Amino acid sequence: MDVPFCTCDDLTCPYNPVNHDRGCVPCIAKNLREHEIPTCLFNAVSPDKLPEDADDWSWGSFARHVQAHPRASARS
Repeated sequence: MDVPFCTCDDLTCPYNPVNHDRGCVPCIAKNLREHEIPTCLFNAVSPDKLPEDADDWSWGSFARHVQAHPRASARS
């Protein structure tokens, strides 16, 4: 399924909308279950996810990401 605003570049992820016809629902459900934030929200703040954070998609990691990119967050 084409989801124009999806910025996740992990095309091997089974939850990525390019791999099924259910849009963002599987991704959001998975992230809620695992207490994580989807990649698209990290990318909306700033696309430069730091390598040391690459495997931490937690709510706390997202809060730190937002704090580290205050100007990017204010543009929205």
